[in-house]
Amino acid sequence: MSLLEVRRLTKSFGGLKAVAGVDFRLDKGEIVGLIGPNGAGKTTLFNLISGYLTPDAGEIYFRGVSLIRQKPHEVCHLGVARTFQIVQPFPNLTTFENVMVGALNRASSFEEGRALALEILKSMKLFEKRQVLAKNLTISDRKRLEMARALATQPDLLLLDEVMAGLNPSEVEEMIRLIQRIRKQGVTLLIIEHVLKAIMSLSDRIVVLHHGEKIADGSPEIVSRDTGVIEAYLGDLLLS
Repeated sequence: MSLLEVRRLTKSFGGLKAVAGVDFRLDKGEIVGLIGPNGAGKTTLFNLISGYLTPDAGEIYFRGVSLIRQKPHEVCHLGVARTFQIVQPFPNLTTFENVMVGALNRASSFEEGRALALEILKSMKLFEKRQVLAKNLTISDRKRLEMARALATQPDLLLLDEVMAGLNPSEVEEMIRLIQRIRKQGVTLLIIEHVLKAIMSLSDRIVVLHHGEKIADGSPEIVSRDTGVIEAYLGDLLLS
């Protein structure tokens, strides 16, 4: 059984079909990249999986349990966490307090949550900034804080939405290493990303969306040579 299975998922906004009959799966331990042009339906797909939107049609199963009509906090309790394209920390809470919000979502006690939060802050290289207000962090630190808060919910599946956007090349390299470390800890990842070098090096498989439809699903090597993908998306990136 796949960890996550999406079947014929469809979502429209008025006359716009943002996600159109999408099928794909994730197996435990995989890193799968989700790419495509702006407006392809990637973040809408994340919102459907994580319970922020209800699909018009189709099915989503996580470990065999349907996520349809589950609320975001219920999806989180089942073991699915996500970050947001525009980071959304609690600006007037410290870095530590932000991560504690995630930790207390599933921890059985305050002390367990505190220990988990401190451990994650260390692994995400934020421990030295644990008493800094989130609004005073750099963009790189805020990206890692968003990931740390999601990891504190102890997910089996982590959805990352453009965590490398706005980062310089050395910060991108550091983020790649952090994501690889997260996978080694047993977390499966589905990643939306426009940084081509990063997504190609990280992913076991890549799913490509265009106008809400899946146009490719395969290894980075196969997808990067797909003429339809090059025409729809990769050609512009390679020329930029």
